[in-house]
Amino acid sequence: MIGSFFSMVWKGATALYSSTVTIPTLYLKTTLLTAGITFLFPLLSSCKGWIMDYGRPAAQFEARNAIALAPDYLKKKVTVRGRVSSVDTSDPERCVVKLDHGVTAHFGKWKAAAEQYKVGEVIHLSG
Repeated sequence: MIGSFFSMVWKGATALYSSTVTIPTLYLKTTLLTAGITFLFPLLSSCKGWIMDYGRPAAQFEARNAIALAPDYLKKKVTVRGRVSSVDTSDPERCVVKLDHGVTAHFGKWKAAAEQYKVGEVIHLSG
């Protein structure tokens, strides 16, 4: 039965004129279209891991390269990956996280944000 159904569907224009094939052909096309959309939609609209939170950074680099590359990206959003060397929250008005190789991130009055980083942890700082 199934073999005869598919042979009728794939016969071409002559099969379209038959009243018994018109509905199954339409059903097959609709099913294929629905299946295609069902699988393509999640693929095309899935999470974009490469887009950072709060926009796209102009550059991403390691802390060891940051000082050499930073002048080209002044006043632009960048992401720096590095190891935390110290966290200074002694002055709640001037909280600072320092990475290896001389990179510092100033958190201002956001003491809780600065305290979430632990010394020795590898982090990504954006700003």
